[in-house]
Amino acid sequence: MSNEKLARLLAELNEELRDTPDLDAGTRELLGKLTDDIERLTDDDSPLERARQLESRIAADYPVAERIAREIADALAKMGI
Repeated sequence: MSNEKLARLLAELNEELRDTPDLDAGTRELLGKLTDDIERLTDDDSPLERARQLESRIAADYPVAERIAREIADALAKMGI
């Protein structure tokens, strides 16, 4: 399933349940957590991409930190994240 379809389905679910007066607080909280999880998963900037961006920004001024950021990026890549 594409990220766009998943985002569209999530929006539909939120719209359907948004104004439901008898929806309990626990269910609303669970919906919020699911929304956050899916938005995080479908975010264009993955943790790997963020680590690589950080690595390139700090390379010239902070060589030790750049090496650590590269190791983090490599570890994330190996984890498939």
